[in-house]
Amino acid sequence: MSMKIRRSTIVPVVLLASIALLTGCKKKGSSAAADASAQLQQGGVPAGGNLIKNADFEDGTSLPWNSSFTQPAHGEAFVQGGAYCLRVDDPGVNAWDAQVRHREMVIENGHTYTVSFRAWSDKPTRLRSKVGMSGPPYQEYWTDSVQLTQEPQTVQGTFTMGGATDPTAEFALHVGGNMAQGTETPFTICIDDVYLSDPQFTPPPTTAARSLPNVRVNQVGYFPGARKIATVVTASTEPLEWELLLDGQPVEKGQTQPIGVDADSGDNVHLVDFTSVQKAGKGYVHRVGDDRSPAFQIGDDLYRQLKYDALAYFYHNRSGIEIKMPFARDPKWARPAGHVTKEKAVPCAKDAGCSYTLDVTGGWYDAGDHGKYVVNGGISVWTMMNQYERFNARGTIGEFGDGKLNIPESGNGVPDILDEARWQMEFMLKMQVPDGQPKAGMVHHKIHDENWTALGLAPHDAEQMMSRYLRPVSTAATLNLAATAAQAARIWKKIDPAFSQKALTAAEKAWAAAKANPGVFAPESDSTGGGPYNDDKLEDDFFWAAAELWITTNADKYKQELTASPYWTKLTREVDGVPSAMNWGTTDALGTISLAIVPNGLSAAELAQQRKKLTDAADQYLGLIAKQGYRMPFGAGASGTYPWGSNSFVLNNMMILALAHDLTKKPEYLEGVILGMDYLLGRNALSQSYVSGYGENPLLNPHHRFWAKQADARFPEVPPGAVSGGPNSGLQDPYVQAAGLKCI
Repeated sequence: MSMKIRRSTIVPVVLLASIALLTGCKKKGSSAAADASAQLQQGGVPAGGNLIKNADFEDGTSLPWNSSFTQPAHGEAFVQGGAYCLRVDDPGVNAWDAQVRHREMVIENGHTYTVSFRAWSDKPTRLRSKVGMSGPPYQEYWTDSVQLTQEPQTVQGTFTMGGATDPTAEFALHVGGNMAQGTETPFTICIDDVYLSDPQFTPPPTTAARSLPNVRVNQVGYFPGARKIATVVTASTEPLEWELLLDGQPVEKGQTQPIGVDADSGDNVHLVDFTSVQKAGKGYVHRVGDDRSPAFQIGDDLYRQLKYDALAYFYHNRSGIEIKMPFARDPKWARPAGHVTKEKAVPCAKDAGCSYTLDVTGGWYDAGDHGKYVVNGGISVWTMMNQYERFNARGTIGEFGDGKLNIPESGNGVPDILDEARWQMEFMLKMQVPDGQPKAGMVHHKIHDENWTALGLAPHDAEQMMSRYLRPVSTAATLNLAATAAQAARIWKKIDPAFSQKALTAAEKAWAAAKANPGVFAPESDSTGGGPYNDDKLEDDFFWAAAELWITTNADKYKQELTASPYWTKLTREVDGVPSAMNWGTTDALGTISLAIVPNGLSAAELAQQRKKLTDAADQYLGLIAKQGYRMPFGAGASGTYPWGSNSFVLNNMMILALAHDLTKKPEYLEGVILGMDYLLGRNALSQSYVSGYGENPLLNPHHRFWAKQADARFPEVPPGAVSGGPNSGLQDPYVQAAGLKCI
């Protein structure tokens, strides 16, 4: 059998902007290909099973199709009149900058495929279709380009897969860049009746959608001596009979308490209070009528392993070091070191206003990409170091001491939680502009790839694919370093005096640079290859940095900065439109927390004032709990929406409640923390445990480059302990948009 090799220079799909010379293989002469061609010529429906899981969009959704735009391209995808449409407001530079794509399919060696779909556009433009790899090296198995008009036309073709079976192929339609040359924007293209058929393919049986249990519980469990509630979703306005079972046998019963409509979810809910049940055991289930809850346990050690799994997240996401056994916990999560060679001398980006290179090895990758960011790295490393200081204030660090976290530094005589924090702290110190350079002492906002990378990509492979650049400095990043380096200086003063002095020097240098350059902002538009993390309100950051520096140095200039700040007497109460005290961009609460718990020179009255700011905020969150149908320390607030990363707000509110309990020993604050854990672990409107590896319905597929099994079966699933960002009202994720979800 002869094989025709078609060589074509192509560009990869969205999220990657390197150009590769790839080989596509097409067999000719097979009877299957001839039969398929004859069928298309006769205008028939392609024979065989259709790999496209949503061919006609009649249900009003497009999954697993979804859209992708690479800046500056932007637009919106939607289903209209039984067709899947893409409105393009800006087509961008490259053909793949504006596209729709269908993944979750296998193209098998030796099989013959028939392609057929209808397409049209409200304005004349071109469309390029392809079947090929969804990741590097982006080999294409079939391509076609057509001129679209308002009149629907059918695009058809056949190919035989001559290469190795591809388990992660995609069908993509590109309409950006030169495809839209001369087309007036905005324009809209639509597709319908999409087939990628294989006579040898039998579609798998349809998987029924998961039905949510009407009885919602903390799917991990409850403490014997603590508050225990379940939430029941029901249309009833009258109390219902409930029964608690252990291994199928009744142990307690009672009546539900009708609460009414939960404003955030729209669910009509009742509560089940079973606090009186204290018998330890696994296999508890609530029954209300015919409804049953997921199974859970009652016990004292619910979160003993969870805290270590959660902290292991940071080791797994280290840059510049091999992730290996036994620290990886399973060989599937092991990987070579990423970004070592190129990060030893990272140059400034063209718009960074500098001409040097810096060694910026180490640190933690961002939650979903291979970028490393000072401002969100700052609050993360501060939280870890603050946990050490908080436990020191309580008289113990045992649960987080040396040898507890199973990391390479275990056994060095230093608490493991500090070893992990230092990995990030060392990186942040490297991001400071050297002496003798313009803006010396300032800090680069971030460092990441020149363009976005794709899901299903290990860091060591990403390093080989494209260059990384230092992005411009910012005052926010500089203050993050001033604060965290000052915090590190006091923590390591006896542990490692040389590192302590290095950190303090960097902190004071950063403070002076920020005071000299108080308005250098990271632009919102800086989002090619990494998130912008822009922040143009910095009074809170100055307060935080001054607090950490004053606690460490006791220098009058920092105390004067504190007392002159509006945050000396107030604490932020709302962030991104919701009730919370802090996130990566709002940081005054971090300074308040340090002032409240770390020994310092505050007078008794001043200390009481700082602590009252925290307990007042904790009281606010207790008030929220009473108003929430799901009884959690968070709510939509005046904005009426949940922000991106809403679970981080829940956790930060829980942190304030826990600190209030430390300061006052009032049990209601501890109860607020427990109710927050209930929400995160399943007693919520989705009956979803937002933590991987925990609960009957845990987080399975977070947005992550390496834990990307859903996108590419060659990569591992997420390890236990990762936390989902949680529900958000913006619905920015193209996947949820494709599912037809709407914010109402």
